[in-house]
Amino acid sequence: MKYNKSRISATALLLIFLSIGLHSVCQSDEYLMKAGFIEKFTRFIQWPNDSVQTNTINPFIITVLGENTFDGTLDEFYSDTKIKKRNVVINYISNIDELGHSHILFISGSSKNNLEQILNIANQHAILTISETKGFAKKGVLINFYLEQNKIRFEINQKAFKDSGLKVSHMLLKIAKIV
Repeated sequence: MKYNKSRISATALLLIFLSIGLHSVCQSDEYLMKAGFIEKFTRFIQWPNDSVQTNTINPFIITVLGENTFDGTLDEFYSDTKIKKRNVVINYISNIDELGHSHILFISGSSKNNLEQILNIANQHAILTISETKGFAKKGVLINFYLEQNKIRFEINQKAFKDSGLKVSHMLLKIAKIV
């Protein structure tokens, strides 16, 4: 019986991805694991223009808007980790006018008053939005982390994905809570 190599590797990756979230987390490891999840998410997301997948010269940009709950974890994690074969640049901003050309936007809870405006900008530029604030997925954030029984989980707003122009793999949808 022949097996499709890409399907086997995608399945193996998904199993690894699942096992990361199944371990109990202590406070110090939580943001390191979330940084790892962010990289894994990109393997299951397709941006509308091919440049994200094919342009390996320009860096992949992750922007954190508002309070930086990651502290230095993102900088440390992505100092030697690439996304889509690209070096990663981490930007920390407090003003939505500074969004620039982000590929991923992590929205902290401190930005809740401007969430609708932030999501409008993100959708116009096909930016993957991620948060960890209760209720943000229901309000339109694409992926939202939450803790359940001391384990990191994530929820996906499938309708918001359709509106964003980004495509999410059915494999990621299988392991997420859909809101």
